[in-house]
Amino acid sequence: MEYLFWTLIGLLAHTYLLYPLSLPLLGLISRRRKTGDPNNLKVTMVIAAYNEEAVIEEKIKNCFELDFPQSNLEILIGSDGSSDQTNSIVRRYAGRVKLVECDRGGKSSVLNRLIPMATGDILVFCDANTMLLKNALQKLLAPLVDKKVGCVCGRLVLHDSGASALSMGETVYWNLESEIKKMEGRLGIVIGANGGIYALRKELFRPIPIDKTTMDDFFITSQALKQGKEAIYEPQAIGSEETSAGSYGEFHRKVRIGQANFNQIHHYMALLLPHRPMLAYGFLSHKLLRWLGPMILLALFCINVRLWGQSPFYNYSLMAQFAFYFTALLGFFFSARGNGTGLFMVPYYFTSMNFALLVGMCQSIFPSRGGAWTRIERGTATARSSAN
Repeated sequence: MEYLFWTLIGLLAHTYLLYPLSLPLLGLISRRRKTGDPNNLKVTMVIAAYNEEAVIEEKIKNCFELDFPQSNLEILIGSDGSSDQTNSIVRRYAGRVKLVECDRGGKSSVLNRLIPMATGDILVFCDANTMLLKNALQKLLAPLVDKKVGCVCGRLVLHDSGASALSMGETVYWNLESEIKKMEGRLGIVIGANGGIYALRKELFRPIPIDKTTMDDFFITSQALKQGKEAIYEPQAIGSEETSAGSYGEFHRKVRIGQANFNQIHHYMALLLPHRPMLAYGFLSHKLLRWLGPMILLALFCINVRLWGQSPFYNYSLMAQFAFYFTALLGFFFSARGNGTGLFMVPYYFTSMNFALLVGMCQSIFPSRGGAWTRIERGTATARSSAN
């Protein structure tokens, strides 16, 4: 039991601490990549939209204002059975924007339909509520001059809506994750792009499974990696949006991510193959251990209960776990009353994130109803030139 206790401690320490600390050292052996002028590339901007009347016109205008030759930029918007004014707003821009009206089937289904229609050699995936800086497309596409690069992930800046402690925690967590992606990008092993802004060579796209809920951005990035290409991170390609408006929305989004990851985990296990040891190390450390985190935490707690009384250390460690989860519970109650504070934010967000993963794992056991998603409200966040 003691060996198992320390093994679990080691796994948690590795995924949350040792792995991020190891990346700067591994980055010293990363290869130099070519960059160049992307203006001659034929690019298709792909946007899946569901009831986006509040932001879709702003998004279209944002695309028109990008510092990129409009003659080389095709804009495809797939409406996933929208029941609001999304379609009529997009039709106002017929000639410059192509609208594809789909029956309600989910984002993955829309993307599967849009990609064969794309005329560009490079696909740029973007969300309707993600606004890009004027130079974002230039920065995002420049690394694709290097033929070894198959996918480029941009930097998504989340602005805290201020509505919940979970959204504040998401902002802090996302900033840390962006730093990890930046370091992974130097190694060419970014595993899971930011869905709001990333680019892919069209020939690397593979149809996204729609029989169960799937995180399209993670699946698409993994396919590029499985085909031997590099996936890198470009921090100067900046998109901006706000966090979810409430704790329920953010929690629900995390549950969906957890469910989708476990639904398709069999597709991702090839990333552990030893012929690309750096990729296997990154996937195991950053993704697989994080997904298994809730089970590790539960097992650690139960084993610590069994070890109670064997030594003062195990007594103190169990009390520390009780204190941590009690603090998280206080964070939940304070957040529910609109009084979330920094003192409780970290344990509350960490516990909520892992609980959402656990719920998502449980939901993946049961047959999914399909790929359609429940829209989680996020505000618009117009990209600011001062973002850095």
